[in-house]
Amino acid sequence: MTPPIRRKTQLERRDEAETALLRSAVKLVAEKGYDGFTLADVADDAGYSRGLPAHYFGKKEDLLSLVAEKTAENYIHSLAKLPPVDRGLPKIEAVIRSYVRAHGVATRALCLLVAHSMVVPKLRQTVVKLNNDGLEFIMNEIHAGIELGNIRPDAQVKKCAAMVYAFLRGIISLTTADPSFDGIETGEEFIESFRKHVQSCA
Repeated sequence: MTPPIRRKTQLERRDEAETALLRSAVKLVAEKGYDGFTLADVADDAGYSRGLPAHYFGKKEDLLSLVAEKTAENYIHSLAKLPPVDRGLPKIEAVIRSYVRAHGVATRALCLLVAHSMVVPKLRQTVVKLNNDGLEFIMNEIHAGIELGNIRPDAQVKKCAAMVYAFLRGIISLTTADPSFDGIETGEEFIESFRKHVQSCA
């Protein structure tokens, strides 16, 4: 006897709809920029009623702030799939190599949202938080490297983290705007320079 088909719960249906709407928002940002589409366009692309994005997310800037958050979260989750390396300098180098190879729709969308955050207050708040989270992640790795001995004990943690994070933000903007720019080679040159700057003197 064929078992009855289980109907999705309301929560499951909502999660499914939100995921589809967020995916469509990423796509439309990457294709058309911040001002090139409406919430209704997001609904049309995802195959849902035109009022659903506003019902779930509120204003367009609220939806796109969430897009920025989710895109950054997805990248952090992807770091767990990298080959295992020691914490500290090896981990930072692995993150840099991963970042300079990050291309695609989500990366382009995030770059556009970061740029537009300068004129959209809600989006700016989100990007500032993402920046702070990114800096904290790198600072934690520098502290771990100092403890493990692969980063020198007198390294200036905040300044070194800012150096890495600024490079990551800059290189992703360059390679997204101009795919012919050799981000991989530039990343290796930065890694070599950063390694010399923070290498353990032990």
